[in-house]
Amino acid sequence: MVTAGLETTTYTDMAVLEAEHAAIFAKAWQFVGLKRSLANHNDWLTANLGGRSILVQNFDGALNGFRNVCSHRHARLKNEPTGNGLLRCPYHGWTYNHEGVPVGIPGNAEWFGLDRAARCALALPPVAVEICGELVFARLAAEGPSLIEFLGPYYDLLAQVSSTLCVPFTEGAITWGCNWKIGIESAIEGYHLGMIHPDTFRHFVRAVLPASWNGEHSLGPSLLSDTARESLERIEARLGLVRFEVSERYDHYLIFPNLCVTVTAGLTLSLQTYEPIGPDTTRLRYWLLTGASDKPALRDGVMGRAVLGAFGDFNDRVLVEDQRISEEVQAGKAFAPLPPARLGGNEDRIQVFHAAWRRALVGSWPS
Repeated sequence: MVTAGLETTTYTDMAVLEAEHAAIFAKAWQFVGLKRSLANHNDWLTANLGGRSILVQNFDGALNGFRNVCSHRHARLKNEPTGNGLLRCPYHGWTYNHEGVPVGIPGNAEWFGLDRAARCALALPPVAVEICGELVFARLAAEGPSLIEFLGPYYDLLAQVSSTLCVPFTEGAITWGCNWKIGIESAIEGYHLGMIHPDTFRHFVRAVLPASWNGEHSLGPSLLSDTARESLERIEARLGLVRFEVSERYDHYLIFPNLCVTVTAGLTLSLQTYEPIGPDTTRLRYWLLTGASDKPALRDGVMGRAVLGAFGDFNDRVLVEDQRISEEVQAGKAFAPLPPARLGGNEDRIQVFHAAWRRALVGSWPS
């Protein structure tokens, strides 16, 4: 069955991106990082939620989130992905407490005269923060469904798999010259494997299975090829890795709007976020994790680093291949007028993604 995709202008128009920021990215729970990055007092991480920089910080064991902008002269408070230190502005040294209130203002008595009420009025706008297993999620909107409600039946799965496959071995960020939706669309269909990944991912799977979805989210499973399965089993045995489950599948989840989660043979966990930077620019952030090891000296030694490094290199090659074709699609979208894409039955996850996008833009998305 053939259906129409989104209008091409939704991939190129700044006004559409601004509408997405307000209708989708301000309301949705979005994955922002790993709980292990916030293990200690004053650990912090930063993220981008629909064009807004936010930070999450550990205050004596409690995680609080705020807009990442000083109330004084609007400098960014933190400009690195992670770190540890006081919540202090690098410009003039304004320092904030766990409530986001500026409690340390150099020269306050002489030049500002701000009493407690005035300082409370300058508190950093809060950002909602919730945890699912080892995953940290944040949301700009003050009101909305809980993270459990938002993730639905995938909440328990994500909590369990992230608690088992919790040891990161590579992470990074890449800027793609395409709209964020094009990146998502490339990730959630297997139709392109033979053309785009002939020497990489095409040999990794032997069959794409029927997809399923729950609300705005979806699952696209595939069966691993014999070669991939045997290779992963050797890695498991050599490095003594704990599995989430014994599986021959490659399970790919889309958590709307922009988080892709992949569990490969119950042995590795991949997390990818597609952050819109502009109508034709996306920042892809990714994390690869595996389980603990009963052979830690091997896992953390030369052989373990080489094996996991090769897995990371394979991931990078696949991402570069997806990036190239996604940027070609973006260039094609610029030709106008063009009719919407024609989506076949094997692109049903894209159809579900588009339906969720449309519901959000017309205001009927759950909030």
